[in-house]
Amino acid sequence: MRASILLLLSIATELLLFSGCREEQRTDESPFIRQLPVNGVITYDTALPPGGSLMVSIEALGGGSNITYFGISMFDGQQHFVLDSGMNHPNLSFVQPIFKGNSVEEIWTFSIMNRKREKASIQIHLTKAAVISWGKINTFDPVILSAQGSNSPGSFFSFSDGTVFDYPYAEAHQSATDLIYYAGLYESTFSSPSESEAPDHFPGILNWTLKNETRYDTTALTSNDFFLSSNDSLALVSYEPVNGKRKAKNLEKGMVIVFRNQAGKAGLIYVKDILPGSEGKIECAIKIQE
Repeated sequence: MRASILLLLSIATELLLFSGCREEQRTDESPFIRQLPVNGVITYDTALPPGGSLMVSIEALGGGSNITYFGISMFDGQQHFVLDSGMNHPNLSFVQPIFKGNSVEEIWTFSIMNRKREKASIQIHLTKAAVISWGKINTFDPVILSAQGSNSPGSFFSFSDGTVFDYPYAEAHQSATDLIYYAGLYESTFSSPSESEAPDHFPGILNWTLKNETRYDTTALTSNDFFLSSNDSLALVSYEPVNGKRKAKNLEKGMVIVFRNQAGKAGLIYVKDILPGSEGKIECAIKIQE
């Protein structure tokens, strides 16, 4: 099991220097990366239960030469590259949560490189804490969604209240739109507003001001596993965020998909039946953390 992450890179126009961090010695001509305090605290080593999150606030300077690369990797016995981002800016700011997975230990590395190919990095060590109690889940069953060629009952879904709705409602309630269903002749897909191909089927999404992101992964879970799940433990230990994608494609009857939504809640989707095609439908059951 690998840890979760919801990533958003924003480039800042200036940086506030912070002293007292554990970081490499620097000069004005060397690249520099550090954590800033969150709620007055800088965390480098901590224990979290599976699904627990840590807010990370990082800022960096290129050291007289623009930063051309920002990367995030995670090691849990295997090396996973979470983010490889090219850029060309004198500084950067990154503020996002990282989520603990089910592995015993994770080492998160945040790295930069400037135009001179000089590098700097910092690390965060996460260990697995015991779970005091698993959380409650909401169950929505049945959930029936139509593909893009039909407005009834609709191709859009909200994880917050289990509502299915059509495009006009989704456009008017962008903050509530978490899942999109669309289909080709042979391929059925779960998506979300931030996914790059969603506007191919619903062009108006290009102009949305709020695009929630849901990430999906396939599992080897069975329908029995799904329906016996009575708390959030199965979703939390099944989600492998390094493999999480903005869409779950090639959906088939009997599949169990694990996901994490924009709000950081994990859940499971069991595909009960599919009528393929752009005017077809999908029936599923959904469980998600309260």
